[in-house]
Amino acid sequence: MKKLISLLLALMLAIGAASALAATEPNSKTIEETTTYESDTLRITIDRWCYAFNRTDCRFFVANVYTTRPDQLLTAFAGEAYSTKNAEATSEIAARHDAVLAFNGDYYNYKDKYGLIIRNGVLYRDKPSTRDLLLVDQSGRMSGVLAADRQEGMGQSYIDAGIVQSFEFGPLLVLDGEKTELPAKYIIYTGDTVREPRTAIGQVDENHFVVIVADGRRDGWSDKGMTLQEMQQVFLDAGCHIAYNLDGGGSATMVLGGALVNKTSGSRERNVSDILYFTD
Repeated sequence: MKKLISLLLALMLAIGAASALAATEPNSKTIEETTTYESDTLRITIDRWCYAFNRTDCRFFVANVYTTRPDQLLTAFAGEAYSTKNAEATSEIAARHDAVLAFNGDYYNYKDKYGLIIRNGVLYRDKPSTRDLLLVDQSGRMSGVLAADRQEGMGQSYIDAGIVQSFEFGPLLVLDGEKTELPAKYIIYTGDTVREPRTAIGQVDENHFVVIVADGRRDGWSDKGMTLQEMQQVFLDAGCHIAYNLDGGGSATMVLGGALVNKTSGSRERNVSDILYFTD
């Protein structure tokens, strides 16, 4: 009898595991709409994807951004200053900087205690951190440092080496053209059944960036959101050698030419501390 019960329990666990796995696989993947922008120095194509599941949908936006100069990827602070108090809507910050494409950053001032913050070549913070780090150098090249490989007090050394941007949220999703092993414990949940609104950035080469913003928490549109594992695969499919997760949830926002591209999880844009943006 004990053996029979053990076998039944094992069978139930196996079925449950298979069902959980199947739940992460969409029934269809469709590009519903494509929006483009082109100037003499910048080309952007934004595809709106829909992953349809049995009872829910997930909608997300994939922006392929082609630049001609490394200084076309920039960052900006709410209130135009590094501060633990400033917060504004992504679109408001973007408007002041004539941004073509803008999206929320890493919300550096959510907890002003950790990590390395370099923005537009200026070192603002250099403190210990247990998070993955994203770096961008003056040629526009992105690189990543896993939490386990970080060294403290490297801020000025990075500046001297030509680093102009650094981000502290993560985790790294793709590194050296391969999926990273997502940490089991992080500042956000990383399990493969966890769906949330998300923002992330990746790079194919110095002149080709990929930005993903996933909607979520909106019934009938994008019910829950996207998993980190799905994002990893989309970045790999796009040919990215690196990809990095930024702040998500209610912060997940994409703006093109001053107009909101996605549907944020709240009734209005969440105020954030910082943005990334591309300009002509």
